[in-house]
Amino acid sequence: MAKFTPGAIVSEIRNKIAATVFTRNASGAAIRNRITPINRRSNLQSSRRQRLGALASGWRDLSQNQRDSFNAAAANFPRQDNLGQTIIPTGEQLYIELNANLLLIGQSQITSAPAPVAFDAIAATGLTAEDDDTLSLAFTPTVPAGFTLVVRGTRQVSPGKNFFGKSDYRFVQTIAAAATSPQSVSAAYVALFGSLVLGQKLSLEIFLIHNASGIAGQKVRISAIVAAA
Repeated sequence: MAKFTPGAIVSEIRNKIAATVFTRNASGAAIRNRITPINRRSNLQSSRRQRLGALASGWRDLSQNQRDSFNAAAANFPRQDNLGQTIIPTGEQLYIELNANLLLIGQSQITSAPAPVAFDAIAATGLTAEDDDTLSLAFTPTVPAGFTLVVRGTRQVSPGKNFFGKSDYRFVQTIAAAATSPQSVSAAYVALFGSLVLGQKLSLEIFLIHNASGIAGQKVRISAIVAAA
């Protein structure tokens, strides 16, 4: 992978142009060749694609007034891209995102745009990982009423790895309202990624989703190296 120094005209560039990918790692800005992987779809990938396809179809089935509600509300849900720039989703993007979140936590879909929701600040305060497949997550505060805590995780990697990208995380499990800290995520993690290996490193990402609207809160990450039980 080649590195480069941005100049006076272009200070930041990300994503891809033709067969060239512009990215950033721990060493700074970098350029690499684009690699198209073989599309070996897992059951999870196929399920996710089917769900997104169904939501796209659901958008088309809404009434015009319902679509207008999401189009008008989109400005209330700005996002930041990987250059730190603020972007506004389309009404369709907002509809799909919120309903995908609701499906993830087992809640009913919505057909009209919600108002923004206030979130408690969630913090991951500890992660215990041991080679007897103990994986315990400590967090604060207690999961508030009307919300679900989502836990996503990475595969185990070398303990020297310090950066995990967005695509490294996979859904592990949810933690319901009123759940107190700590909570075991062992069974779901091991079922997804396999048994914990002494000396390997993993990371969890947690965030709240509002049960009625599908609005998601800020993501928080925590890492641990698997220790001896």
